[in-house]
Amino acid sequence: MLPTSISTRVAAAFGAVLALGLMLLVGGVMMGQAIYSHNEAVGRLTTLLQMEDRQDQLQRRLRLGVGEVTRLAEQGRPVSDAQWRNVAVAIIGFHRGNAHVAPAAEIPADIEALGAVRREAEARFALLSVQLLYDARHAPAAIGAKMPAFLAALRDLESSRSDLRRTLIARIDATLKQNFRDLSKGLSRVLLGAVTVLAVLLACVVWLRRRLIAPIVALAERVRQLSRGEDAWGLVPGAARRDELGDLARGIGDYRTAVEQRRLAERRIEFLAHHDVLTGLPNRLLFEERLAHELVRSRRTTERVAVFAIDLDEFKSINDRFGHAGGDEALRAAAQLLSGCARASDMVARLGGDEFAIIQVGGEQPAAAEALVQRIMAACEATSSDTVPVQMSIGVALSGVEQAGEELYNLADMAMYRAKAEGRHTARFFDDQFKEEVRLRWRLSRDLEGAAERGELYLVYQPIAHAETLEVVGHEALLRWAHPELGDIPPDRFIPLAEASGRIDVIGLWVADQAMAAASRWPDDMTLALNLSPIQFRQPALAHELLALARHHRITPTRLEFEVTESATLLDNRRQPVMTVLRTLQNQGARIVMDDFGTGYSSLGNLRDFRFDKLKVDRSFVATMLHHTPSASIVRSIAALGASLDIPIVAEGVETPAQLALLCDWGIPQVQGFLIGRPNRQAIHCADTFAARPAQPVSAKRVAQL
Repeated sequence: MLPTSISTRVAAAFGAVLALGLMLLVGGVMMGQAIYSHNEAVGRLTTLLQMEDRQDQLQRRLRLGVGEVTRLAEQGRPVSDAQWRNVAVAIIGFHRGNAHVAPAAEIPADIEALGAVRREAEARFALLSVQLLYDARHAPAAIGAKMPAFLAALRDLESSRSDLRRTLIARIDATLKQNFRDLSKGLSRVLLGAVTVLAVLLACVVWLRRRLIAPIVALAERVRQLSRGEDAWGLVPGAARRDELGDLARGIGDYRTAVEQRRLAERRIEFLAHHDVLTGLPNRLLFEERLAHELVRSRRTTERVAVFAIDLDEFKSINDRFGHAGGDEALRAAAQLLSGCARASDMVARLGGDEFAIIQVGGEQPAAAEALVQRIMAACEATSSDTVPVQMSIGVALSGVEQAGEELYNLADMAMYRAKAEGRHTARFFDDQFKEEVRLRWRLSRDLEGAAERGELYLVYQPIAHAETLEVVGHEALLRWAHPELGDIPPDRFIPLAEASGRIDVIGLWVADQAMAAASRWPDDMTLALNLSPIQFRQPALAHELLALARHHRITPTRLEFEVTESATLLDNRRQPVMTVLRTLQNQGARIVMDDFGTGYSSLGNLRDFRFDKLKVDRSFVATMLHHTPSASIVRSIAALGASLDIPIVAEGVETPAQLALLCDWGIPQVQGFLIGRPNRQAIHCADTFAARPAQPVSAKRVAQL
C-alpha cells in the first residue's frame, strides 16, 4: 500500500471536515426547522393566551362598571353620563373581543372546543350585563332579582376561562418540553461532530455554548420552575433577543405573567366579594356569613353574641359641607375608629352608606358590650376637635336561643333608631322593655290594617274661631283610633306607624272623604282643615284625588284648608313635586296652611319659596308665652311677620282667657284650643258656647313686659 500523501490526507481531512461541516449544517438546519416549528406552535398558543388576558381585562372592566352603576341605582343615587358611556364602551370592547376568533386551522380541537364554551359564557355574561344596565336605568327595583343570575354567569365565565387557560398552559408546557428534547438530541449530534473537528470548530462550539446552549438551558430551568409552581421573578433570559429564542423567552414570560395575573385577579375578586372597597372592612355578605357562623357556634358554647348597629350622625350634612370626598374621609375615619375599639376576635363591617356593624364574641354579656360602647364613645369624643368629628348612634342586641342573624340585627337596628330618636350620639340596648314596646308597635301596625273598615277609626272636629268675636269660622278634622282591646290610641302613636307602613295614603284619603262628607252638611261659610302627611306627597295624583273628593261631596275648594308641616317641604329631591301638589290645590281655591310654624329648620326659606295662605303658631309657644319671655317674643314676632306679609295667623293651644286677650292685643286674627272647644265628633257652628267665658284682660304692664 502506498502511503497517503499529505495532500491526500489534507484533502481527505478537508473532505472529512467539509462533509462533517455539511452534516453539521444539515443537522443544524433540521434542528432549526424543528425549533421554528415548535416556536410557531408556542407562539400561536401564547397569542391565544394573550387574547384571553385582554378579554379578561375587558370583562373585569365591564363587571366593575356594571357593579358600580347597579350599586348607585339601588341606592337611589344618580349615575352620571360619563359612567353610562364608560359602561357602554366596556360592553362594546368586550363584545368585539368575544367576536375575534383565530382561524380554526391554527387552533387544536380541544382548545377550540373550550374556546367555544368560553365565548358562549361571555355572550351570556354580556347579555345579562346589558339587562342589568337597562334595569339600572329604568327599573332599579329589579336589580336584586337579576343579580344572582348575573353572578352565576360571571362564575361560569371565570370557570370556562380558567379551563381554557389551563389547557393552553399545559399545551405550551408540553410543546416546550418536546422542543427541549428535540433540541437536546440535535445538540448531541453537533457536539459529537464538534469533538471530531475540535480544533477547527472550537470557535463555533464556544459560540454555540454562549449564544444558544446557555439561553436554552436557562429557559428550560425557568419552565421547570413554573411547572413546579415556584415563583420566578425577574426577566426571562433572552427576552430581548429578536430571534426564535427571544420569541420563546417572551412566550414563557407572557405565560408567567398570565399565571400571576390570574392569581392576583382571583385574590382580588375574593377580596372584593367580601370587603368594602372604600374602608377595607368586611361587607354585608361577609358580615352575614360570620354572624350566622357565630350564632351556630353560640348554640354549642352557650355564649351570647352581641351585634352592634351603628349609624353616623349628621352624615348628610357632612356630605353637604365637605362634598363626597369629605364624606368618604369621614367613613374611613369611622371605620378606623371602630376597628381600633374592637378586639381582634370581633368583626367590624360596613353594610353600606353610613351604616356600620360589629359582631362581638366572647366575654361576659352585657358587660363586654357595654365596655365596647364606652370605648367607642370615648374615641368619638376624642375627635370633637377635628374638622369632621365622628359621632355615632349605636344600637346593641344580644343573641337569644335559636335566634336568626337577620332578626338579631333588626333588633340592634331598632335600638339604634331609638338612640337617634333620643338625641343621637348615644347608645341603646334592646332590652325587655324595648322588646315589649316593639311587640306592641308590631301589634298596632298589624291591627291598623283594616281599622277603618272595622269602624275603629273615627274623626273629631276642633273649632277654629275669630279671636275678637269667638265666632267659629271652621273646624280641623282630627283622626282618632278606638282600639277594641287597648282603648284609645294617641295619634302620635299610630300616625307614624301608618306612615312607616305606607297605609297613610289610604287612611289619608279615607279621612278626607269622611271629613268632606260631614262638611257638606255645614253652613257654606264654614271651612274644613285637613292635615296632610309628608308621606302622602309621594303620590303624584294626591291633589287631583282630593279635588275629586271635594267635587263628589259638592264642596267648593275655597272651603278647604290643607295643613302641612315644614318637614313636608324639606324632602330634598321631592321638594319640587310637593310644591307642585300644593300649587295645584291652591290654584283651585284651596288654602295651604303651614302647621307648627316656628318649630322647623327653614321657616323663612319656605315662606320665600311658597306663598302660604295661613300660618299656625305651634301650641308650645302659646302655652308658655305668659311666663316665658322668649316664647312671647316668638309669638309676637310671628304675628308681626304675618301682618307684614299679609298672611293670617292662627294660634293653637289657646286654653285660658289671658292667653286669648294677649293674642288679640297682638293682632292675631284666629285662635284654636280647649278654650274655644275640645275636639268633638259633632262640629260646633256658633259662638254661643263661649258666651260664658269672658276674656280676662292682661294688664298693660304685663303686655309691656312681654
